[in-house]
Amino acid sequence: MTPDVVITGLGVVSPLGHDPQLLWDGLLRGEAPLSPLDRPGTAIDGTPAYTVTDPPGPGAAWQQGRASDFALVAARAALADAGLLTAEAGVRDNIGVCVGTGNGDSDLLEAERDGTAELTGQQWFPYGTAALLARRLGLHGPGLTVSTACAAGAYAVAMGAEMITDGDADLVLVGGAEAVSRPAVGAFVRLGAIDPLRCRPFDADRAGTVYGEGAAFLLLESAESAAQRGRTPYARVLSSGWSCDAFHVTAPDPAGRQAARAAHDALSRGGVTPHDIGAVMCHGTGTPANDSTESRNTAALLGERTAQVPVTAVKSSLGHSGGAAGAFSCVAAALVVRDGVVPPVATLNRLDPECALRVVRGAPEPSAGSTVLVNAYAFGGNNITVAIGPPAHRADEGGTP
Repeated sequence: MTPDVVITGLGVVSPLGHDPQLLWDGLLRGEAPLSPLDRPGTAIDGTPAYTVTDPPGPGAAWQQGRASDFALVAARAALADAGLLTAEAGVRDNIGVCVGTGNGDSDLLEAERDGTAELTGQQWFPYGTAALLARRLGLHGPGLTVSTACAAGAYAVAMGAEMITDGDADLVLVGGAEAVSRPAVGAFVRLGAIDPLRCRPFDADRAGTVYGEGAAFLLLESAESAAQRGRTPYARVLSSGWSCDAFHVTAPDPAGRQAARAAHDALSRGGVTPHDIGAVMCHGTGTPANDSTESRNTAALLGERTAQVPVTAVKSSLGHSGGAAGAFSCVAAALVVRDGVVPPVATLNRLDPECALRVVRGAPEPSAGSTVLVNAYAFGGNNITVAIGPPAHRADEGGTP
């Protein structure tokens, strides 16, 4: 029998604060804390960005690359939230790690290139975050790094859930981390995909995305393990669906066929029907092509319920945090399941008629069903949809209101 995979711990480092409740409160209030970028080693001074402006934690200081620093704090917080920070060695032997990131600690390489830092041999490898977490947190289960660009954080969640269902680990720390850096921002600038004002998903005047940074981590385990430990889960990872457009390196397939297939696969694998969907956490980058394609796919999936199901995009409040973005959406989805409310798109002023969805604006709205879908799309045509629902006992009682 395939075990249910539940979420028992959350941890974040974000522009809205370094605690899941601070993040959640900021999302519900529709905050959008962006500012002109002025940090050395980044692309263009004055480019708007959603940044982490203070080291997380009292007396903390940056010690690794920024992405790894973010990840370490958020991962440690997720372990603490799950009651595992001081777990005995036998338990830690079976905790896996799966980290999603796009650029890793590329800021270290940029600092070396600029002559402001001299790197050790280990620092030359920008994708060492998973190993760093395992070493610093004493986790000895399987370790993976996934770098499917802006979908990486959601892929990490899905892959961690599969580690548990396949019997490869009892518990898995999953999430994503990303930092604003020259390669990250420069890529979007060169593509002409930066909005000069703010990230405005589904807005008629949207002109591109705005980069963000931070880390979001979740502790996954089987429902049986959580019950044995006396932990009450936030939510359950029901299923996921993956696909690749094989269309263009940076542009989504306008037809959206493979993105739609990922969503349908997630529903069928999780035993979810369109009538179960209570909310959709859209990828919602604010780029004209992404939002239009995603809107058409979502409307086709929801069918007659399109006008009833609230959809949102947390990038309006957090920016596009690359490999961390899907993980942030999964954290938000778990909190939607817990509280039964969906946060607004903070920067939406005038809804694009081509984005004919029930986009939440102004104030939170109640969820319309038990399951939250998380979409994440990325360069290279990578697509994923993750279905997150209530723990089994809550589903038996009627699920999320």
